[in-house]
Amino acid sequence: MKAWLRRWGWPIGKALLAAAILVGVGSQFYRDLHGLDWDTLSVQPEWLVLSGLLYLVALSFSSVYWYRLLRLFGEKPSGVATVKAYFLGHLGKYVPGKAWALLLRGTMVRGPEVRLGVAIVTAFYEVLTTMAAGALLAALIFLVQPPTWSGLRLNPLYTGLLLVVVLAVPLWPRVFNFLVGRLAARFQKLEAFRQPRLTPRILGEGLAITGIGWIFLGASVGAMLWAILPEPPAWTVQSQAHWMATIGLAYVAGFLAFVMPSGVGVREYFLLRLLGTEDSEALIALAVLMLRLVWTSAELVVAAVLWWIPTPQAAVLSEPRPSGSD
Repeated sequence: MKAWLRRWGWPIGKALLAAAILVGVGSQFYRDLHGLDWDTLSVQPEWLVLSGLLYLVALSFSSVYWYRLLRLFGEKPSGVATVKAYFLGHLGKYVPGKAWALLLRGTMVRGPEVRLGVAIVTAFYEVLTTMAAGALLAALIFLVQPPTWSGLRLNPLYTGLLLVVVLAVPLWPRVFNFLVGRLAARFQKLEAFRQPRLTPRILGEGLAITGIGWIFLGASVGAMLWAILPEPPAWTVQSQAHWMATIGLAYVAGFLAFVMPSGVGVREYFLLRLLGTEDSEALIALAVLMLRLVWTSAELVVAAVLWWIPTPQAAVLSEPRPSGSD
């Protein structure tokens, strides 16, 4: 009995928790959409396209930082291979178990000039940095510009700060270097991870690069509201900041919900509670669902295009190279 629990207890528990989240969030969206007047609904397709394009632009900044990390560790990927691996690897997040995205990304970029282990470790650090930038921006914005209405039971500011703390522990270079050092000690082929060591400057650089991406993610949310709402909010600095903080909090919360592939349900719940008001939840619910659909469609389209772009044939290095910086 104990052996059965050790083997199946956690997978079953994760499945039940995921099902409970989906049922709870799904019922909320069903109630909101049930009161929507579909006959008067008018969707602006040009804003849908803009929302998808802005999303892809936002992701490109994270791919730039990943490329920077690979070069820092002495790898020499081509720009095309890095972009292709990054966007195709994103499809792995829709499979249960978030590590699949990292493994897929590393496998895609691996070649004569890029080791698989380095690709996976740098991808992991890029993801942590991107998420930390989103949580940090959300906390700072909600500090100076609290939401006028929020259906969240938790204060958005405190929630953002909590997410920053959770991400900051493994992200801090000294902690991350220690973890990688322990990994290198157990696997001889990972010895090259010891040098060069990540520094606060590299972390700051990553927060700045990926932080720009969150600006475009906020703009993507705004474009979706303009596509769905008959009277969308004015596009001001304040509204752009609110959209950026909202998607930052929602995206990171979904990322940390490990039982949910791509944070489905969790992200939508946060968006619904932070974007809507008591008299507009039906339209906001539709906009949130359309955001998921448009973003996923944009990922599939760009992945299909990149798939056919030729890249150097993958190969595994026989001997680990000394690491260096560019």
